[in-house]
Amino acid sequence: MSGFQLYITNTSTIPPDGYLCYEDPYLGLPDITQTIPCNQLGKYVIYYDRIGVDGGSVIYNPRVSLCYVAIYGCEKSFWGSNCDISCAESCIEQHCFPGNGSCILGGCSDQNCLNSYCDKYTSVCTEGCRERRTGKKCNKYNLAFDSSMLFNSNGKEQASLTIDGNKSSCVTIRGFDIWAQVDLKEISIVTEIHLSLRVNTTKEGNHTVHASNASSTWENGAVLYRGESLPTMINVDVICRYIIYVSSIQDQFSDLEVCEIGIVGCPPTNYGPLCSKLCPVYCSGPCDLETGNCTFGCVKGWIGDKCELGPVCKNPNSVNFTTNCSPEIYQVYPTSGPVNGGTLLAISGKYLGNVNDSISVYISGVSCHNITVQTPYTNLTCIIGKNNKTKTTGIFVTVNANNYSDLNTIYFTFKEPKIFKFSPKKGILSGNTTVTIKGQDIGFEGQNRYNIFFCDDVFCIECSESQKTSNLQNPYIKCTTGNTTEPRNMTQLYVVIDDLTILTLNETFQYLPDPTFNISTEIPKVLQSGGALLTIRGEGFNNVGSITVERVDNPCDVPADTSTECETPPRLQNKPNNQTIEVHFDGVTIQVTIEYVDDPTFEMFQGIVLYDRESSIEIKGRKILYVARREDYHINIGLDGICLITDISMDNITCLPPKSVPRTNNTDDNTVHVIVNVIRIKVYIGDLQYKPEKITENGKTFVMVVGILVAGLVVSIFIGMSAVLVLRRKKIKAVNEFKMKIKAKEEMIQKASREGERIANLRGEDGNEYTEPDESVYDEINADEENNTRGNSYLDVHDGYDELGQRSPKNPYNQLQQTRDEIQRRDTKNNDINADDKLQNNKRRNDYLSLFSGYEKPISRNDPHNQFQQESDDKKNEMTNLDNHLMNISSNN
Repeated sequence: MSGFQLYITNTSTIPPDGYLCYEDPYLGLPDITQTIPCNQLGKYVIYYDRIGVDGGSVIYNPRVSLCYVAIYGCEKSFWGSNCDISCAESCIEQHCFPGNGSCILGGCSDQNCLNSYCDKYTSVCTEGCRERRTGKKCNKYNLAFDSSMLFNSNGKEQASLTIDGNKSSCVTIRGFDIWAQVDLKEISIVTEIHLSLRVNTTKEGNHTVHASNASSTWENGAVLYRGESLPTMINVDVICRYIIYVSSIQDQFSDLEVCEIGIVGCPPTNYGPLCSKLCPVYCSGPCDLETGNCTFGCVKGWIGDKCELGPVCKNPNSVNFTTNCSPEIYQVYPTSGPVNGGTLLAISGKYLGNVNDSISVYISGVSCHNITVQTPYTNLTCIIGKNNKTKTTGIFVTVNANNYSDLNTIYFTFKEPKIFKFSPKKGILSGNTTVTIKGQDIGFEGQNRYNIFFCDDVFCIECSESQKTSNLQNPYIKCTTGNTTEPRNMTQLYVVIDDLTILTLNETFQYLPDPTFNISTEIPKVLQSGGALLTIRGEGFNNVGSITVERVDNPCDVPADTSTECETPPRLQNKPNNQTIEVHFDGVTIQVTIEYVDDPTFEMFQGIVLYDRESSIEIKGRKILYVARREDYHINIGLDGICLITDISMDNITCLPPKSVPRTNNTDDNTVHVIVNVIRIKVYIGDLQYKPEKITENGKTFVMVVGILVAGLVVSIFIGMSAVLVLRRKKIKAVNEFKMKIKAKEEMIQKASREGERIANLRGEDGNEYTEPDESVYDEINADEENNTRGNSYLDVHDGYDELGQRSPKNPYNQLQQTRDEIQRRDTKNNDINADDKLQNNKRRNDYLSLFSGYEKPISRNDPHNQFQQESDDKKNEMTNLDNHLMNISSNN
């Protein structure tokens, strides 16, 4: 291993051509176990050893046995101990370091900067930090923010200004023996001290920084720094309450200006990135800032790295502290696996035992074997067995005969995975083609659960898992193909899950020749901001799954098998204009040299430009068409307006804005902003104010005519609607009055019917054939008839009344009938009465006269069906039907 090298690269090329993280000094055999820091963005970590052993007559090639390799880092755009914190959007391409979130390619994490302002190229927060943040990039927790500040000075300075995060709020101290003390209020772990201060003196002396747990005896405390110059950042590792700075000033003619003091660490109850996690409850003192372990032991008899085992649970007779308490289960991970078993489960909880404890785990009756204690009492792992069910409920854990049982909660689910298809169906010999496999219940969470191969009749080529999802609607697995030396047709896909489940699919994946390239000797020019199109020519580009450029998110377009068009990345700062970028054709990587030139610039408008809604506007600039093309330019007017480009040159753009005012966020609706967009550049150049629209004389006349016509139309509609409403109301009123009249007549007919029954009864009782009805009844019934009938029709009817009982029942022409006919004839001649009223009057007369038609028949006392009563009932039913009919007509109207 002597002299080995460790690289971070984006290609698998050997020898490596990426970033050299570490090189062994070749001073004998290196340490067997090493931790090598390397903050670098890349796809491959390559251990490279080309130095052999000189054995005299024989030189042995290098040999190495790697037993364990762990690579700590995060995927792009995330950082933190669990890679769950998003990188700042202000970082270029949202790349940041996993450890602290600072930008890798430039930009800054402005979410913690004071006033959200930071230098894009250095990532430094230039004005200071927000509350409880410190450091150049304000990405560290500041203990000083919640502390108190004390100066040894005769002045009345506002000491809190020096710990508020604002670099511009400074305090000047004058006097002899000046010092500044930060009281953290609790004993805490401190890892860094950041100072922003200036000493105005001509004398030389030492700056000293002390740490102490007492404010009065800090001279006897630990010296963290002493020197003639004072750095802005001091790395320390100390546990204390007070941090004291002692100035080199020793006379009254000098002064000390303190702008900001930051203390990096965590309160004694917290740990983790930005102190976001709580230390264990039973730690004695602060816990480790990274792991959370109780560095200074436990209180009240608790034991364990995190003081998780209480005094009542440990066995006093066991030197290994076996537990006597019943276990508790918090989580099982992962939560699903194949029915064939083999899934490695991580179980976390409380009182889960130590290496010497007897532990057993069952999930829904399925044994979890190969139990291993990872962290005493809190974490263990085991491998689940086979099950014939697709769902499980409950868990049962025993530790030294103490058990935990939960039969209602689903901790783990068994599934039956299947694969249906994959794409693409071809790739290049150099491999690294991303293949997507789709199926059912195949996206299991967790690491190292899949082994995927493409096979033919001779051998198999591995496809390394790169991504998966358990989305129920679209579950898939993604893998990257390995390489081969010659074209092949791999006829089977094998997916092995948790070592015991093997899925196969009989479909062919083709290995095709690698692409070839025709690289031009002319160096293409691109913009510093990136995004300009770079054309690469060659052959076999359709065989490639994906073509990408380093530091560019969008893949390249492939318009034909012989060419591809790719966006260029932005220029790397502090590098020459001619830079080499890498273009990846799956497993083949080529390097292309490009020349970065200045971006086009544009002049701001001289004040607000008045726009007459007819003319074009001109935008002046420099190098407008130096690299960018006409089709790359888009000019926005307001929120949704486009300025149509009519002419463009190297230093001028002429465009025609829309005639109507686009939407705007300005308070003045007629004033809109103008923004020039070219590839990735977006420049605000000023505001455009639309002039009010002019109306000509012809236009005025036209508007007046249109207004009059519209007004007339509105008035006509109003009058028509009013007339309809009036007529409708009159009609409804007439219908209602008529219905009331009909009901009144119905009541009178019913009364006459009852009187007829009374007469009949009297006749039967007296033995007389006929008894004259009371004339008052007749008068009451015919009151309206008497008033409305011309002549003496009432007397005519009355004259025939004496003979009514003597007439023959067979004589159809009795006096009463003749009188009714006369009334009808006279009514027919009456042209002054409305036709509808005549019809109703005739019907009322007919109804009335019909009541007496039965008088010509003798009425028998023994007749069970009185004819008079029957006919009266029929008339009543007819009136009821008429009333219902009229109500239907009214409702329809």
